[in-house]
Amino acid sequence: MKEVKQIGDASKSKQKAAGHKRQSSREKKIITIPYPWLFASALLFLTVPLFMFFLGYLRLSVGIPLTLIFAVILLFSISDCLNDANGRKLLKSENDLQVPLSYLVGFAVTALLLSFISGAGEYIFTLQDHAFRRAILRDLIDYDWPVIYNYSTQTNPEVINIYGIASGQRAFSYYFIYWMPAALAGKVFGFGFGNFVLLIWNAIGIFLCFMTASAVIKRFTAAVPFMFVFFSGLDVLPNLVYSFIPYDGWRWFEGYVPVMSFVSNFRELASVYNQMVPCFLIVALLLLSKNTRSAGLTAGILFAYSPWAVFGILPMVAAFLFGKKNRASKLSTTLTNAFSPANIASAILLLIVFGSYYMSNSGAVGFRGAAWSFFDKPLLFIPAYIVFVAVEALPFVIMLYKREKDNALFRAAAITLLIIPLYRITEMNDFAMRGSMPALFFFCIGMSGLVADVMDEKNTPKTKKGWIKSAAIMLTVILMMFPTLMNLFVIFGSMINGDKSDKEDIGSFGNINTASYAEVIQEQFFAEDYEDSFFYRYFAG
Repeated sequence: MKEVKQIGDASKSKQKAAGHKRQSSREKKIITIPYPWLFASALLFLTVPLFMFFLGYLRLSVGIPLTLIFAVILLFSISDCLNDANGRKLLKSENDLQVPLSYLVGFAVTALLLSFISGAGEYIFTLQDHAFRRAILRDLIDYDWPVIYNYSTQTNPEVINIYGIASGQRAFSYYFIYWMPAALAGKVFGFGFGNFVLLIWNAIGIFLCFMTASAVIKRFTAAVPFMFVFFSGLDVLPNLVYSFIPYDGWRWFEGYVPVMSFVSNFRELASVYNQMVPCFLIVALLLLSKNTRSAGLTAGILFAYSPWAVFGILPMVAAFLFGKKNRASKLSTTLTNAFSPANIASAILLLIVFGSYYMSNSGAVGFRGAAWSFFDKPLLFIPAYIVFVAVEALPFVIMLYKREKDNALFRAAAITLLIIPLYRITEMNDFAMRGSMPALFFFCIGMSGLVADVMDEKNTPKTKKGWIKSAAIMLTVILMMFPTLMNLFVIFGSMINGDKSDKEDIGSFGNINTASYAEVIQEQFFAEDYEDSFFYRYFAG
């Protein structure tokens, strides 16, 4: 054995040795999480609200059979999750997660803190749209299911004047199932408790996002929650240009060109957590899946949470089903997997139920058409589009190209980000903002692994080219942080200044406090003549 010489004071050396021993002991605290447990946890998070919707919002003659069908599909998906494309059982030991206890605790605390700061439950100053979010939860608690409004309950004279009618019924229409667990808790124990459950439920979802993303990149690292919070385009660059070149048109930080915008992760979380968290989790599940036989559930359920995001995930699902990674040894087996009974049943039933529900309010998409048709001079769309793609997609596509170029999902995600900006639906273009989420989350997870590699001491560059590459990656990440930092500044700055939150500006869609919201609510959340719609005629309770 090689002799180890002790240099310096012996007592200090003993203290150092003891310290190293204690540190080593902490590092050995590893929790083993079986892969099926993580897969099942993520699927249950997504399907529990679905079951609540089936049993609480639909007539029992429809809801009970649907619940039983999807329960069978869920059990099949979980039991099949460790089988590969050819049906062979994969080694459990090679797929189980070895999670350092420190990361398990750190992820949980970060998820709870992030859920709180981003505004779930509106316990602090919130960003845009939380007046709507709070009203949705309140009405799901206070009204019977399905939620039906009567104009006679409006007491604000300005609202009554805007609507022009004092009686008549309208049905609530929105993709709301993310609130179902909180709403059920609120029905039993009151709004305050339901609001707290929403905070916790959202935190659980964020925690599962951290865990599944870590499983995808096969390492536990602080880069995962970091990128989850700060991932964005390089929006700071065009906004910096605007500070030197005055621009009189309407814009916002992430909407620096007309009718096109992709939104940073934190802004999505702070504005539409009900769409963002499930979508991120679904993308991670696709990347984790060992076979394609249950993609109809794992991807199709996104339709219940965000119909806009479905447009963005369809190309990725096609790549997932038929890409090289998930192909079986025989073409017939690949096709059988893709068109499995679980996939077909999930896709068709979700499309029928939620498609008919959304169609009960077809007037919510008034603005639609080719993006260039909304430019005063359509040819100006070309430079705007080039700038937009260069700022919002090109940086991380280039950085991940070398490691992901053979991945069909990478190519599908990149192409999706090129196509999505070409069309507009709704005044704010929800089609672009939400339709881009699946592809952006794919790149967010990939960037987590890339940043972790750059920060890893084992991968310290040894050449000038290596140093330049690492510096370019970190500079890009720093520039990505600006939208989130700006939003955090608004949140905490508003709290320090004592600015009034807008969380109670609406109160309830059945009795709106502030008249300026009335027209938007009528267009986006009220379904007129709902009794004649397919959903309310055959499905609703």
